[in-house]
Amino acid sequence: MADIHRLLHDNNRKLVLQYDTAKADVSALLNTLHDDVLPQLTLELILSDRDIAWLSEWLSDIASIFRLLRRQKFIRPFTLQEIRAISIWRLQNLRPVLVLPIPTLFRCLPPPIADPFGRPLVFLKLASLQSLSCSIHEALLQEVERLRLHLRYIRDHYAHTGSAPLQYLVLIDLDGVSIQNCNLNLCSWIVTDIIPRYPGMLAAVFLLNYSWLHSGAWSVAKRVLPSSTVARVFFPSKAQLLSYCSAATLPAEYGGSLPTLDQIDDALRSAYQTHHLPPPPPPFADLPTASPARPRPLGDISSPSTSDLPRPPSTIALPPLSHRNPFFGYPAIASASSPHTVRHVRKGLGDLVRTLAVLWWRRWGRWVSLWTFAGGACMAVWVLVQRMRIRRARVATGTRAVEEVVKAVVDVRRARR
Repeated sequence: MADIHRLLHDNNRKLVLQYDTAKADVSALLNTLHDDVLPQLTLELILSDRDIAWLSEWLSDIASIFRLLRRQKFIRPFTLQEIRAISIWRLQNLRPVLVLPIPTLFRCLPPPIADPFGRPLVFLKLASLQSLSCSIHEALLQEVERLRLHLRYIRDHYAHTGSAPLQYLVLIDLDGVSIQNCNLNLCSWIVTDIIPRYPGMLAAVFLLNYSWLHSGAWSVAKRVLPSSTVARVFFPSKAQLLSYCSAATLPAEYGGSLPTLDQIDDALRSAYQTHHLPPPPPPFADLPTASPARPRPLGDISSPSTSDLPRPPSTIALPPLSHRNPFFGYPAIASASSPHTVRHVRKGLGDLVRTLAVLWWRRWGRWVSLWTFAGGACMAVWVLVQRMRIRRARVATGTRAVEEVVKAVVDVRRARR
C-alpha cells in the first residue's frame, strides 16, 4: 500500500503543478469562451436565455476547462474546437437526460471527508447496475454530471480551506458480480463517449470485495489497455484500504467507523445539485392550453393579427459556397435585422480542405474533364481496334484451317486415283 500511496501522491503533485502553471492559459480560454464561443453558439443554435445560462455554467467551470486543456496537451486551438463540440453535445444530448428520474448509482461522502490528498470518495456497488429499470447509459450520464457539479461546489465553497480537488477516488464494490455479467459494450461506450467529455476526473479506482476470478480477468485485460489506465486501477485488501484511507473516512461495511453507506448523506443529491441541474418538464396538466380561435365573420378578409403570424427567424444561415458569404468556404450566419452583420460559425481544417478542393476544381475542372474525355475516347478507340484485330485474326485462322482441310481432301482423292 506504500507504493499506492507514493504513486497517487506523485500523480497529485504533478496535476497540481500543471494546474498552477496553466492558470494564465485557462483564464485566456475562459475569456474567449465568454466573448466568442458562446455568442457564436447563440447565433448558430438560436439559444434561449435559459439555454445560455445553463451552458454558461459549464463554460465557466475552471476545473473542467483545465481538464480539457490538459487532455489536448495544452494546445488552445484544439481545446476550443473540443469545447465547442462538447457544448453542442451537452445541449442536444445531455440536457434532455438530466431531467429524467433515475435511481441512485454513485454515492459520494460529504465534505470534509476525503482521501489523504483531499479528493472526495465515491462508492459504486456494481451489482446495482443489474437491477436498473431505466437506461444504464442515461443513468451514468446523469451521475457523471453530478460528479462534475460536486467538484465545482467544493471549489466554490471550500476553496478557502486549501487547494480544491480536481479528481475523485472511486471505490467499486464487486460483491455479487460475476465475470459473465460484464458488459463489454458498456465499457467501450464509457471509454469512447464519457471519458473524452469528462476527462481526468478519476485519480484512481479501488476494486473491493473481488474474487480471484476478477483479479485473473484483470491480469488479462490490462495487457490490452493503455498504461495510463492500468496505473490507476488497484485491488486493495481491507487492511490495505484502511492503511490508505483512515477508518474515520470509510463506511462501516468497508471497515470504517462511519455509519453504513445508505445512512450517510449523499453529496450528489444536495440543494446545489438541484439548483444547477435543469428543472424537470411540467406535467401535462400544467401545460398551457391553446384557446380556440374566434370565428371570423363571413366576408371578413382583413389581415390576421400579429400574434397569428409565424415568428420570422432571427438569423439566416449562409451556405459555405455562396457568393454572398464573406467567409467563403466556411458556414456563416447573418442577422435578419442587420443583414450586413455576418459572423462565421466555425473555421475547421475540414472546411479549409474542402474549400481548396472546390477552388482547384473550379480552376482546373474544365481541363480535367476535357483530358478525361479525350483519354476515355482514345481508350475506346484502342479497345475497338484491338477487338477488330482479334476478330480478323480469328477469321484468318479459320480460313487457313478450311483451306488446309480442303487441300487434304483433294490430296486424298488424288492418291486414290
